[in-house]
Amino acid sequence: MFDSPRRRVLAMTLGGLVAVVLLLLAALWVVQRGQVLPNTSVAGVDVSGLDEQETRSRLAGLVEEREDQPIVLRFEDEVYELDPAGIDFGIDLDATVQGAMARGRTGLPGDIAERVRSLWRERDLDVVDGWDDDELDDWVTTTADDIDREESVGSVSIDPETLEVDEQLPHGMAQVRRDGTREQIVAGLTDEGPRDFDLPADTTEQPVEDRVVTDAAEQARAAVDGPLVLRVGDSSLTVEPADLARLIRVRPTSDEEELELVVTQDTVDETLTDRASATFDLAPRSAAYTAGRTPPVQFDEAGDATFSPVSASVGIEPARDGRRFDPEMAAAQLTELVRDAAREAQLRVETVEADLPTGEAEAQRPSHLIGTFTTYYQAGQVRNANIQLLADVVNGTTVPRGGQFSINDISGARSCEKGYEPAGTIVRGELVDTCGGGTSQFGTTTFNAAFFAGVQLDQWRAHSWYISRYPMGREATLSFPELDVRFTNNTGGAILVTTAHTDTSVTVSLYGQPIADAVTARHGEPTNERSYETETRTTDDLPQGQEQVVQSGADGFSVRVTRVVERTDGSTDEQTIDTVYQPQTRIIERGTS
Repeated sequence: MFDSPRRRVLAMTLGGLVAVVLLLLAALWVVQRGQVLPNTSVAGVDVSGLDEQETRSRLAGLVEEREDQPIVLRFEDEVYELDPAGIDFGIDLDATVQGAMARGRTGLPGDIAERVRSLWRERDLDVVDGWDDDELDDWVTTTADDIDREESVGSVSIDPETLEVDEQLPHGMAQVRRDGTREQIVAGLTDEGPRDFDLPADTTEQPVEDRVVTDAAEQARAAVDGPLVLRVGDSSLTVEPADLARLIRVRPTSDEEELELVVTQDTVDETLTDRASATFDLAPRSAAYTAGRTPPVQFDEAGDATFSPVSASVGIEPARDGRRFDPEMAAAQLTELVRDAAREAQLRVETVEADLPTGEAEAQRPSHLIGTFTTYYQAGQVRNANIQLLADVVNGTTVPRGGQFSINDISGARSCEKGYEPAGTIVRGELVDTCGGGTSQFGTTTFNAAFFAGVQLDQWRAHSWYISRYPMGREATLSFPELDVRFTNNTGGAILVTTAHTDTSVTVSLYGQPIADAVTARHGEPTNERSYETETRTTDDLPQGQEQVVQSGADGFSVRVTRVVERTDGSTDEQTIDTVYQPQTRIIERGTS
């Protein structure tokens, strides 16, 4: 079959058209060789028809502007700028130029269509840029942390050094939206959004008016405008403005609608307590009984004996209440004073009652000499001074109803530092000198006074040897802190203990309200006698062959004493005291010198 003439003509025409198109495309390829396709821009900068170098030059300004121009974020009255270099932001100019040059040059057949379309279709390409995500996140976090805040009614503070009052006005809550902030920064960097924008944040209205803070600040300035003088009786203390500033705190009221000046117990303790206590504190003074040191009768019976109470006149020195600075009480009053900008006030302090008020002392006033005893010593001995010193320390002691008397508690350790002197003391069966030696005689004297007063005897212990100047089986030794003389006041009133001494005697007397009509001591005969031993030892303090007796020997024995208390209520109490005396070793020293 042969083609018709029409078909030959059509084929020739189509072939011609294809040839024309190919010629046109070849011409386009030649014309656009080495150039950016028409209708092409990069980030809004037209680079159509430019070669690679021209494109680089055209985009250089854009790169410089984009890398140098900060991102500006605004919040309230503050401006926060992000320097792109701070997050390592940069534009890859080479890659950006190559991206522009690559339009229509990615491969056939797509390149044909893209090159044809470029004749009328505009295309804006992005720059090739980048940044450090960690640096960007750190900047956002740091900025947000600086801005984030809780709702506040404001604050007022006073500088103690300058007395300047600082005001922080109230504000609402602010919470930066970190993801939104990051997205807007990225949009600004890539030129898809503004480079100057309001910081994304959630906020609330401020809770109170500015007036709340400014009013409190004015009140604070008035409070520290001058010193405050505090008075208690005849004593006064000046609180200088700097200390007022340290005392004052400005805090919200309970309903958080106002600010108020407050002085707290803590600030009082830190600033004022020590000085105020030293200025205003006054120790209470209990009522005191007075009686002559020499009792109306003398009693010194060492054997069987009976003592009956003797009427006596005992005076009363009235009690005086004390006072104590109370930080809590002071804080409440100082709060009122600083709010009123007071410059002087009578300070409220705590009243401290005396242990023995005058009225109670009157009810417990001793009416009789209920017990007394005198023992004797040889004048001029060192031990006498120790006895007399201890007597002076104990003199005037008051034992309240139900209270316990203790020589050791009153005197403490009888040391040489307190004025006691070395004198004879029984130590492990031998008489040696120790500080305060000899005071056991005062213990014996006190024990006998309490014995014949009929009171409850709590603690005593006889000497290990019998000493003839003391009543047999009715005596007591002392040694701090173990050996003591103690008794309990089980009478209806107070007991006043007085002491007296002469060159040759010491007396202890107890004044009180009698619980006995009479107290009797009955002594049994010594039993269970044990002979002493003799100890001989050498010394180079004596010539050879010479001897001396350094301690006499004495036999040991046991003895019983019975105390009979004939009570005022008609009853009778008996107490048996058994004492065992050890033999006193006779010690002979023989010279070896």
